Amino acid sequence: MTIAPSPILETLTEAQRASTLKRFAQHRQAWERNPALRSLYQTWYGRIARALEHAPAGPRVELGSGPGFAREFIPDLVLTDLVAAPWHDRGVSVSADALPFPDGSIGGLVMLDVLHHLAAPAAFFTEAARALAPGGLIVICDPYMTPLSYPAYKFFHEEPVDLSADTVNQDLDRGKDPFDSNQAIATLMFGRQRIAFEKRFPQFEIETVERMAGPSYPASGGFSRSPFLPIKLWRALAAIEGWLPQVAFRLIGFRLFVVLRKRSAPRP
Repeated sequence: MTIAPSPILETLTEAQRASTLKRFAQHRQAWERNPALRSLYQTWYGRIARALEHAPAGPRVELGSGPGFAREFIPDLVLTDLVAAPWHDRGVSVSADALPFPDGSIGGLVMLDVLHHLAAPAAFFTEAARALAPGGLIVICDPYMTPLSYPAYKFFHEEPVDLSADTVNQDLDRGKDPFDSNQAIATLMFGRQRIAFEKRFPQFEIETVERMAGPSYPASGGFSRSPFLPIKLWRALAAIEGWLPQVAFRLIGFRLFVVLRKRSAPRP
């Protein structure tokens, strides 16, 4: 079948591609210097790998692979991105709103820190419903807004937070910068807008919505600096979080982990 090209890809400039590749390189350098960051991603990709064990046959594809860290944890994951880099598998740019895969051919789609970058999340879920095999999975790990994390994301992160956005019904806008973002998308879509999502996309069953990653996440320093704590203290903090009940992360969580499954038959 022929897949129409994404309008997002058509708007990318060479300057945007170059700056994106530069950012990938900077993140790969930060990755080597920051053991706390590597530990966090090991935990997150471990959860993703366990979820994918329950996916049907077919390729497992990561969208927005960026610096390509998934390769270290899930070797058989197909890596793709809006801006193709040498370590991505297809060697071409792949946009979430026009997936270059045949109908019903994909076993799983992975998005780590990607959903909040999509110009029109609904366009992605429409494409995912087409490309996934029956029983296929979408596994998402994205920012989550809580009383603790909201101020950090709102005032200390370069990407915006818009809690008034309609995440379910926003259509593609050719004039929108493809690198715009809204860190609140997952919080809204699988929180107060969940009923609207389920109504628009009855093809999917939401199997998992879990909050995770407390203060250990900002304490890691992220990609911009070294950890704020000595690594032994940081590991102790991360271990303490591992013992906390799920309800605690409604107040202190920085990440939302979501698993959706494509229904084998339409919901009645």
